[in-house]
Amino acid sequence: MEKNFDEEKKYLEKTVSQFEEIIAEEELRLKALPRMYGHDPILLQSLLSQFKAKLEMLKRTINKPYFARIDFTSEDTLKEEECYIGKVGVADNDNNLITVDWRAPIASIYYDSNIGKASYEAPEGVISGTLNLKRQYDIEDRELKSFQDVDTVSNDEILKPYLNASADNRLKNIVSTIQSEQNKIIRNPLYNNLIIQGVAGSGKTTVALHRVAYLVYNYRNKIKPEQYLVVGPNKFFINYISNVLPDLDVNNVSQLTYDEIVKNLIDEDFELMSDKNKLLKLVKDANSLFYENLKVSFAFKNVLEKFIKDFDDRVVPNFDFDIKGYKIMMQDDIKKIYDGIVSDGVDYSIIAKKIERACLLIGKQIEQNQEVILTRVRNQFRENVKNMNKSKIEKERKNLDYVEKELRNNCNQSLKKYFSNGRPKILDVYIAILQNMKKYFDVDKYNIETNIKENIDNLKKRKLEFEDLASLVYLYYRIYGPSEYRKYKQVVIDEAQDFGEFNFLALKLLMPNATFSIFGDLAQSIYQYRGIENWEKIIKNVFGGQCDLMYLMKSYRTTTEIMNEANSITRYLNLKTAEPVIRHGVNVNYFNFSDNQELLISDILNSYLKKGYSSIAIICKDENEVLSVHNSLEKFGMDIKMITDNDVLYQGGLCIITSYLAKGLEFDGVIIANASEEKYNKTKPFDMKLLYVAMTRPLHELNVLYNNELSYPLLLNCQKDDITLSK
Repeated sequence: MEKNFDEEKKYLEKTVSQFEEIIAEEELRLKALPRMYGHDPILLQSLLSQFKAKLEMLKRTINKPYFARIDFTSEDTLKEEECYIGKVGVADNDNNLITVDWRAPIASIYYDSNIGKASYEAPEGVISGTLNLKRQYDIEDRELKSFQDVDTVSNDEILKPYLNASADNRLKNIVSTIQSEQNKIIRNPLYNNLIIQGVAGSGKTTVALHRVAYLVYNYRNKIKPEQYLVVGPNKFFINYISNVLPDLDVNNVSQLTYDEIVKNLIDEDFELMSDKNKLLKLVKDANSLFYENLKVSFAFKNVLEKFIKDFDDRVVPNFDFDIKGYKIMMQDDIKKIYDGIVSDGVDYSIIAKKIERACLLIGKQIEQNQEVILTRVRNQFRENVKNMNKSKIEKERKNLDYVEKELRNNCNQSLKKYFSNGRPKILDVYIAILQNMKKYFDVDKYNIETNIKENIDNLKKRKLEFEDLASLVYLYYRIYGPSEYRKYKQVVIDEAQDFGEFNFLALKLLMPNATFSIFGDLAQSIYQYRGIENWEKIIKNVFGGQCDLMYLMKSYRTTTEIMNEANSITRYLNLKTAEPVIRHGVNVNYFNFSDNQELLISDILNSYLKKGYSSIAIICKDENEVLSVHNSLEKFGMDIKMITDNDVLYQGGLCIITSYLAKGLEFDGVIIANASEEKYNKTKPFDMKLLYVAMTRPLHELNVLYNNELSYPLLLNCQKDDITLSK
């Protein structure tokens, strides 16, 4: 039965009261835990952590315990269920649901269905019936402001409050406004590999994190939160999204950058060098970064494989196996055993596994010939001590005792030492490959000898480029195997268009038990020397075709006016254009400046601040421009944070940032400092993609400055005449 406003208001008051009772009970239980489980510290710590997390979530959600309601009648029971949907599911002491978790199967009806016939997939099968009511609530601080029903209000109208919000609140509010195309991705089964091509502003990052939250909830009896991994492009980005998962009732999910994965894996520290010099090179010559592109390609994997073959041939040392000077086995016999190992259901292409198998087989052979070997060893001992004094004989006796002990244990410890060649430091291996690169690749043909020398010099100083990382992962995998990374069952990669084919393959090998959810946008692939050109290559070459390509084509971030302008660039690049959600705002303004750039920026910033924008960015093409503009603005006394590659945190306010660091972020208002043709050359796709990234960062307002000639694609949609800012 439908409720009017007063009835809904009373229901909210009742719900809040129930939440308060549950919170009070949970606090009492939390206090009682030390008394009840003090005898078991490990269990106590686990329970304390669980209860605290539950209490924190209840306290976070009590101010808005639910955001929607559905009334659904099942065909089987003919009974109407009235479900209030919130961020978390909460039940009373009798296990009656007060709110339904948004991740629960029945809640999918709210996101995917309209009034009338509807169904959802439950563990017991598909449940069909009729959706009688679909209602959304606006609740603030435990007070009902309004509600609206989907059958009487358009979807765009429901979205408007969310889309009009400031950047600070958007990630927190998406649960109540997940759209059908997003929901299909979020609720896709865990065991499917997915690649999601999403236009700017389509909610890729939020969908990615909500997918993690959904999977953690629905597969909680099979997979622990610790078995999920989110891979982000940099620490700045990781910190930007770090508050989202706890707010979705998800804790202990790993969030790492690619270089952090490598550091943890190879257990060696290094500095990841900035991309800015390569980006500057790319601006001057798009073909100048062949070597960087090579290192993230499958061609470089072939280079590593050639080295691994040579490495495998040298794993068995070029001397006999002895212990304390007593010969145990000939090198030729050991080499024959090692080289003769073939797959028996175990992947012996991993060197460590092959060594382990060889040690086992050699140990068995030693065991079978133990008496013969012992006799030989004792005879050698007698020969050794013939002319020794008493103290030396005693020392030699200890050596003999150690050898006999090792023989009784099939020489396990000594064989590990004998095969120590097979356990190298990965960075040393990588340097050795580059030092011998001519043996594995036609260096002269591609004129990359200088690049290799510079790369080696940096590696010796523990300075790495992003393009080195895939090789380190692959080498570790081929020598040692997946290590602790085999624990992961689901890996989410964001901003994935900036990874090369080899990066994806290396991660897939490192995490053999995981499925992948990969999110990216080819239109924002600005690191073209290490990024990808199309997703089909990844599907074919990395996943062997076992991967679904899905699309997010609607842009929810920007206004229609802003998105239409940005779409002129994707059309120019022959890429798919975004479909803006109908949310109108002010037109994009273009300002032709000559020598008053700083004054124009200052005026625009002041107008943004008067409108109450809490996050504002001045976006420049590169770091040199950031420094120049920032220095020129200082005379206006504005507190503008300059964000560089070294920054890991942005907490709102005014900032000035490069276009490539702004990728993945969003702001209430944006100023592009200089979109002139001389800055963003129409003949360079790289420049056009940088400009596209910059133009698609704002939620509400975009102002573009240029000098003399505006970058080509935008001329199609704007006035060329000078205009003045309306106060």
